[in-house]
Amino acid sequence: MKYNGKNLLELEWNAFLTGNKESFAYFYNLHIDALFQYGNKIMADEDSVKDAIQEVFLDLYLKRNTNSADPYRLKFYLLLALKRNLIKRLKKERRFTETTDEIDFVPEYSIETRIIDKEQEEEVNRRVSKLLSQLPAKQKEAIYLRYNQSLEYTEVAQVLNISVESARKQIYRALKSVKEILKSENITLFIYFKSF
Repeated sequence: MKYNGKNLLELEWNAFLTGNKESFAYFYNLHIDALFQYGNKIMADEDSVKDAIQEVFLDLYLKRNTNSADPYRLKFYLLLALKRNLIKRLKKERRFTETTDEIDFVPEYSIETRIIDKEQEEEVNRRVSKLLSQLPAKQKEAIYLRYNQSLEYTEVAQVLNISVESARKQIYRALKSVKEILKSENITLFIYFKSF
């Protein structure tokens, strides 16, 4: 979207950096749903997730003068900040140990929805959900970030605190596992997953 030759996003970002509250609300509204959905995958307590999101946005606003975030990568920046905030909360509740960086990530994949639309709804949903639930937590989170949140591999790697190559491998292995099982059960579903 253009406005007098400049991108609207850039105009809103520049206004936000000067303290414009309407521009701050613009970015809040632009990203709140994605943050809330992602936060609920990490922590089931919705109130804690809402509090964490408020802290992330408050921090963004207070540090706007020193913030070097790119408005085009703001979603990534906010997801990463939210994850770190929630992990701190989980550590305080002693539900997250220092010896592991794995969290009990419970995603809902848009890929499931598309498969359900193409095949017999209840049976396909049951099969795919069962397969995805059997994946390791990091693979589930990597797939969610890549396909539901549309993050680049470099961004997925930073959120998961792993290398880019490891992020690619996590996603590849997860999709390969699902494809192989689906191939043996139903060729139509295999063809659908082959597009990834």
